[in-house]
Amino acid sequence: MLAAIYARHSTDKLQGSTEDQIARSMQHCRRLGYTVVEIFCDRATSGATMMNRAGIKHLIRKTLKGRFERLIAEDLSRLSRDQGDIATFFKRLSFADIVLETVAEGVIGELHIGLKGSMNALYLKDLADKTRRGQIASVQRGAVPGGQVYGYDIVRRFDEAGEPIRGARAINQEQAEVVRQIFTAFADGTSLKRICQDLNALGVPSPAGGKWGVTTLVGSASRATGILRQTLYKGVVTFNRMHFKKHPETGKRLSVPRPPEDWVQAPVPDLAIVDADLFDQVQTLIDQRSSARKEVVEQRKIEDAEAKAARAAAKQRKWRLEQQERPRKLTLPVFSGRLHCTEHDVKIRTQHWRHYACPEKGCANRGLKWDELMPLCIDALGQLTTDDMMAHFTSSGPVAERASHDAAIADLARRIEERRASVRAILTTLGPQARTENVRQVLEEQEQEIRRLTYEQARHQRQRDALQPSPAAVDAALARFRAMLTQLRLAPEDHRLTVPLKACVQRFEVTTVEDAEARKGRRRMVRAVFNVPKVMELEG
Repeated sequence: MLAAIYARHSTDKLQGSTEDQIARSMQHCRRLGYTVVEIFCDRATSGATMMNRAGIKHLIRKTLKGRFERLIAEDLSRLSRDQGDIATFFKRLSFADIVLETVAEGVIGELHIGLKGSMNALYLKDLADKTRRGQIASVQRGAVPGGQVYGYDIVRRFDEAGEPIRGARAINQEQAEVVRQIFTAFADGTSLKRICQDLNALGVPSPAGGKWGVTTLVGSASRATGILRQTLYKGVVTFNRMHFKKHPETGKRLSVPRPPEDWVQAPVPDLAIVDADLFDQVQTLIDQRSSARKEVVEQRKIEDAEAKAARAAAKQRKWRLEQQERPRKLTLPVFSGRLHCTEHDVKIRTQHWRHYACPEKGCANRGLKWDELMPLCIDALGQLTTDDMMAHFTSSGPVAERASHDAAIADLARRIEERRASVRAILTTLGPQARTENVRQVLEEQEQEIRRLTYEQARHQRQRDALQPSPAAVDAALARFRAMLTQLRLAPEDHRLTVPLKACVQRFEVTTVEDAEARKGRRRMVRAVFNVPKVMELEG
């Protein structure tokens, strides 16, 4: 009897469970004389659904190939705890004439599927209820559920048995000050968009490490998310706001909001960051501003065509006035899109206007400003020398390109000579008869092909000469480059200088090192990686 074994365990805490199940099933097969030909398993995977388990999917595919006649598992719950899934799986095995057998129950029939399937489903429901009950009790004792919350640090502590104490938090004073500024500014009437602009201008990283956005502050009303809705800031933990369901077709875990009356709240005064009165005032203002926005939307729905045209015209006039009063946006700097972090080998991004940062958290190349980078980049451009340029043209890349052009030039010269020889042969052979219309047409075609080949040859020669310039040409190009660089020092935002000079650089490599004598205890260095062919193309 050919048999296959399936095993599964639910969490990482049961690492040896799958191996134990396989060993027990193997012993069962040896006792009954079965030959094991396949072993399938899923590690650290819930049995609530079959949709997201690679091992069970592989098993289902193999059932139709006739590799085994019997499937062995420790017990029915290892296959699935869902009534619908286990019934469908049993039908698949029956269709393929495969017997389902478990070590605990023996050969499985329809009665086992009905009774054990119901018992396993009830076990999952009971487990979920007990887990939620334990979480609620933990919250009521002062623990904070979930992951990282902006303004707090996760505290790593252990009990007397050495088990980690979950839910412990401590206030992060730096982030807490940002939270207080947000609440105070919103209470003073500052718009959400303006608060985000101010935080981004100061270079304050958002909870996700990037730029601040409106949704980060106000979140979703139905889910009570966002910094301004986080009750923990006033010293109250809110739990049980969501419950989770698995989609019956995809098996994905979806969150569904619970009604506010089901929420569980517990005081944690030690974790309060803002005053309770200020927090309540902000909640009132959020509701008022949301209502005002809804009124505007509803008002616009009932506007007639004349009112809409008047509003559009007023908006257009306001925009034109702002364009006249607002100063023109400055040209992008010469290093725009060229900054590169040497520590993490990634491109440095623009956080907002004239502020730049490496995307990696904790990197020293964060909080970079235009006023600091521009002089360093100009100095880096000034490091280009004649030797650097000549070294580029003697490197392996240009040498290989020159060899390729030389080969193409020689091949074209051979083909041109063959065409000319063909023309001479026609004229020599035909003599006076070469004046006929047909012969003239052939000769014109040959001449046209010779002209095309000569043009190709000249093009290859120009490209080849550009890859091996004379020392005088290199000196002249470097002089033009330095003259433009001198002008850039006087006018670093002149697009007539930044655009051509930017093309001469592949990237600016930024390095930050510790230096006790430097300002803020660190010193930044910038090295330019040049695009030498573009330097040669600069015009005076």
